[in-house]
Amino acid sequence: MRKNIGFSGRFCSIYILVIFADSVNCGTINDTKTLISDLLSDYNINVRPVANQSQAVNVTVQPYIKSIQEFDEVRGKFSFTGTLLVTWNDVNMMWNPALYGDVYEISVLYPNVWIPELVLASPSDDLDSLGQKWNRIRYMDNGVAFWLAVGLIESTCSVNIRNYPFDTHKCITSFISMDYLDYEVQLIAASEEFNLEVYQKNSLWSLEKTEVRVTTTSAGSQIDLIVYLNRKSSFVIINVVMPILFLSLLNVLVFLLIPESGERVSYSITVLLAIAVFMTIVSDMLPRSSEPVPIISFKIMTDMIISSFIVFVTILNLNWYHRDDNIPIPPWLKSVY
Repeated sequence: MRKNIGFSGRFCSIYILVIFADSVNCGTINDTKTLISDLLSDYNINVRPVANQSQAVNVTVQPYIKSIQEFDEVRGKFSFTGTLLVTWNDVNMMWNPALYGDVYEISVLYPNVWIPELVLASPSDDLDSLGQKWNRIRYMDNGVAFWLAVGLIESTCSVNIRNYPFDTHKCITSFISMDYLDYEVQLIAASEEFNLEVYQKNSLWSLEKTEVRVTTTSAGSQIDLIVYLNRKSSFVIINVVMPILFLSLLNVLVFLLIPESGERVSYSITVLLAIAVFMTIVSDMLPRSSEPVPIISFKIMTDMIISSFIVFVTILNLNWYHRDDNIPIPPWLKSVY
């Protein structure tokens, strides 16, 4: 167990340096060649690497997140750069180091050995499996396999912008063991949350917390990577919210202008157009969804209605102001004022 933990730490360093080199503890090149040749000579990638085929292969997954690449609220797309450290035990890849020049570990190309096919169950574009052909699987002499799958993970995310720009989102990225039932391959979470040792902060979103959860479905074992995002609202407050609040105040100041200035109508229409512009800006920043409608949209729509009513009242007021003084004021109008 201590050897496995130490090896995971070394893998973290390899990920930070973006290096996945062929390395062995000792032994000559011929020892390594002979070892790999002996191990792969009768290896079948279609057979699960467990001695008792009635038992499941336990696959442990530890997610790492490097950075949040994109969170598109309009399209409901969430992507992040990260990696999954996947470990399992392969009985076909066990050897006696003393017979091979004390070689205790080797690395083999991804397509040459059995690996647990982890498919993204919530893709934003095309359905694809985790890993690339250039990936390598590292084996210890006791058969423990380590696979560091690095890449850009793009998935869908349910967006709730009701409290925009003070909204919080829960994005779930799910991987499923494709073509293997839960009694054949069992996914296990190495920890209840992401490893954040290499995480770089995002300028738009703060990472509140993470969760790792394993569930069993009819299609097989599934692991859910859950990320809680909180919007950094300073930019929106300064550039959207504050101007909208000041426009609401300017709306009612039109009645302080004296009628002789001739600026009442133009002033009220200018404020109305400014509110309409901000309504367009906010609508472009939000998804086309009616459930739920953000509170800020109700606020802007209310300001739009009030501003339109003020334009109407201003025009009517000026019409009455410039009427002949001999025409009496209707009683209903006196009651309104």
